[in-house]
Amino acid sequence: MAYAAVTSLMRTIHQSMELTGCDLQPFYEKLKSLRAILEKSCNIMGDHEGLTILEVEIAEVAYTTEDMVDSESRNVFLAQNLEERSRAMWEIFFVLEQALECIASTVKQWMAASDSMKDLKPQTSSLVSLPEHAVEQPENIMVGRENEFEMMLDQLARGGRELEVVSIVGMGGIGKTTLATKLYSDPYIMSRFDIRAKATVSQEYCVRNVILGLLPSISDEPDDQLADRLQKHLKGRRYLVVIDDIWTTEAWDDIKLCFPDCYNGSRILLTTRNVEVAECARSGKPPHHMRLMNFDESWNLLHKKIFEKEGSYSPEFENIGKQIALKCGGLPLAITVIAGLLSKISKTLGVWQYVAENVSSVVSTDLEAKCMRVLALSYHHLPSHLKPCFLYFAIFAEDEQIYVNKLVELWAVEGFLNEEEGKSIEEVATTCINELIDRSLIFIHNFSFRGTIESCGMHDVTRELCLREARNMNFVNVIRGKSYQNSCEQSMQCSFKSRNRIRIHNEKKLVWCCSSEAHSIIMLGGFKCVTLALSFKLVRVLDLGLTICPFFPSGVLSLFHLRYLSLCFKPCLKQYRGSKEAVPSSIIDIPLSISSLCYLQTFKLYLPFPNSSYPFILPSEILTMPQLRKLHMGWNYLQSHEPTENRLVLKSLQCLNQLNPRYCTGSFFRLFPNLKKLKVFGVPEDFRNHKDLYDFRYLYQLEKLTFGIYYSPIACFLKNTAPSGSTPQDPLRFQTRFGGTAPPTDVPTLLLPPPDAFPQNLKSLTFRGKFSLAWKDLSIVGKLSKLEVLKLSDNAFIGEEWEVVEEGFPHLKFLFLDRVYIRYWRASSDHFPYLERLFLKDCYSLDSIPRDFADITTLALIDISDCKQSVGNSAKQIQQDIQDNYGSSIEVHTRESFHFR
Repeated sequence: MAYAAVTSLMRTIHQSMELTGCDLQPFYEKLKSLRAILEKSCNIMGDHEGLTILEVEIAEVAYTTEDMVDSESRNVFLAQNLEERSRAMWEIFFVLEQALECIASTVKQWMAASDSMKDLKPQTSSLVSLPEHAVEQPENIMVGRENEFEMMLDQLARGGRELEVVSIVGMGGIGKTTLATKLYSDPYIMSRFDIRAKATVSQEYCVRNVILGLLPSISDEPDDQLADRLQKHLKGRRYLVVIDDIWTTEAWDDIKLCFPDCYNGSRILLTTRNVEVAECARSGKPPHHMRLMNFDESWNLLHKKIFEKEGSYSPEFENIGKQIALKCGGLPLAITVIAGLLSKISKTLGVWQYVAENVSSVVSTDLEAKCMRVLALSYHHLPSHLKPCFLYFAIFAEDEQIYVNKLVELWAVEGFLNEEEGKSIEEVATTCINELIDRSLIFIHNFSFRGTIESCGMHDVTRELCLREARNMNFVNVIRGKSYQNSCEQSMQCSFKSRNRIRIHNEKKLVWCCSSEAHSIIMLGGFKCVTLALSFKLVRVLDLGLTICPFFPSGVLSLFHLRYLSLCFKPCLKQYRGSKEAVPSSIIDIPLSISSLCYLQTFKLYLPFPNSSYPFILPSEILTMPQLRKLHMGWNYLQSHEPTENRLVLKSLQCLNQLNPRYCTGSFFRLFPNLKKLKVFGVPEDFRNHKDLYDFRYLYQLEKLTFGIYYSPIACFLKNTAPSGSTPQDPLRFQTRFGGTAPPTDVPTLLLPPPDAFPQNLKSLTFRGKFSLAWKDLSIVGKLSKLEVLKLSDNAFIGEEWEVVEEGFPHLKFLFLDRVYIRYWRASSDHFPYLERLFLKDCYSLDSIPRDFADITTLALIDISDCKQSVGNSAKQIQQDIQDNYGSSIEVHTRESFHFR
């Protein structure tokens, strides 16, 4: 990871110059020239042990230097006198001079080794940069499986009335999940079964998570109640449940009792690599063993992915393509990944022949080993800037659903992304994700309702390669318990030399790898391990978002180099006299000295449940941190928020989540001229209207705005306890005043500001919670000239009739209605002339979609979940009218989820 390490060192030097005022530009420029050499050499490296050793050596020197520069920069910043400052600055210069000499020497060896390979490897021009483009819906192409599909479909749809388990067995990458997904989504299957659900079990599984995968709308039930809830909901209904990637008989024993036999033809479709698991679960016919593809099928799959997509190729290319297809061993995953590689490299015979020769560079009877060789070939041909992005996936658990927003946040602070002129670091990260998807090294898990990528994942066979390479490059360490059997991860536990990234699943093992050199820690253990995690004094990324803390860990304040900090709090609860609910014994107070973390770019404060019972009390100094880009605060109050003349304008701040509505004033927003995303959240009392609130006109860059309400047992205590805009007193003190339980309070009406008080560049607007707004108030929203996205949820607007008036929403493209209880919706195509996607979820009262929507020529998708059948019928009628009148087609999705009414 030489390229990534040098890039990170360059960013550290740049930040050191900003912090200390030292002139380190000559060192920066020299590193830039050395990085250009590394980038060129990386592109021709391939799988070569000698070059790998040199790469590790360069990375070690760069990371060690980065740590020392960071430490000495801190000494400069904290120096009490000129002598201390001069000594620390001299150390920075000395360290960089020594490091550059060492790196330059190793790069010379690198160049010599690379030159000796030029006759054997393709030139750098054979690898091309990827164009920017939107990611298309992924294809699950299934070739040569028609007979298998029909046979499995017959087993699911026919047979006896007893509950049957139908199993698919095969090696990793052979297409088990693809076949199961195609069966799950087949129209006949969808019509036959009352309920369909699917969940992935994986090698390291949790019964609770499996059940939650089947019951996505429930998250706060005890484990035993979850299982009971699932069983009761399935009872009496014909269901199909897909259990994907189950590894052990113990896992099957843990979940099988959740599925009742109602003697109505219900089925469970199970995929596994383990024949023993399939035999254990079988209830009728033997498991289906998926076969490898023959040559014709392999060639057809490669042909569909490359030759049919990219136009004509000469017969010479097709001949080489057939050689490649033959050498992939009949494994669909290997062919898919090689197709991703071929689509990105130069279209020359020499380069393709090189790929063909290297696909089978090791003759092996172990098919999974051969697949690994194919995947490794694709990895070694990645451009240098993508390799660390790929290896970073080793830090995530097997089959984990990886949310793109979180991934982009982490990459943005890790240091290995190369900044590009005219692009934010987040845009660079998003481009890298798209490139990895294009190369079939990761896949899209879910799309957002706007059609953008919401989450992604990695096939478990590809992940094996990722783990192996991350270990070889000393890039990631994953610390697990003794019971976990993944050989790659176990071997990683034996090597704690990594100063880079550690993910801890077992707090007892953290002490084994305690090192002051770790840069990133992602923690999944209990609170006991937090103290040990705080001993990593050079840590830059500290993610404790899944480790619940009862109080603020003061040791965080000494972690001077933090760029990313995520904390989750749940204070101890007490039952007060006369109170029906337990409340926290203290409010969560964030110390004023948090502002000393001057490098911090992302700061996230979480509460374990969305409608928390307790707020954060934040120092106003939190808004003086110069590098801050993203701030997520939970329900909060600031100790003081009025701007002063010497208050720092935060030009870097781009995302502010959960700002209390008390502070939404023009004078406050002047401090954040580059803010792009804003979420305004509070309890109902916080939304009391004031003449100076909700003035967003100074947020010239704001594109996304959300209003939301918290509901909390403590919220009612805040009423009449504090003047507008100030921090309320401790609400616990007011329990006795109210005789135990505070009197109920109605949700106040939120008065929308006039159109000219909204940001003029606003593209997305969301209302979440019972604001008691009237539907006619939406005419104000319709006047926002650039609004493209509107989301209304949780009864934000009241009244059973929504009649769209005036010009409607002339530029709206995406409309999402969730738990909005209108019955009559009166609108025409003129009110939504550019609407592309319409989502309706849990709108139980709505009778139908306006029939005139059939004249919206841009409409492409209507998605309906848990609404009346008449709503689905009206959508299908609109679909038919568009087909008849305009000759075009739109997608209509209707489904019933696991919602308990």
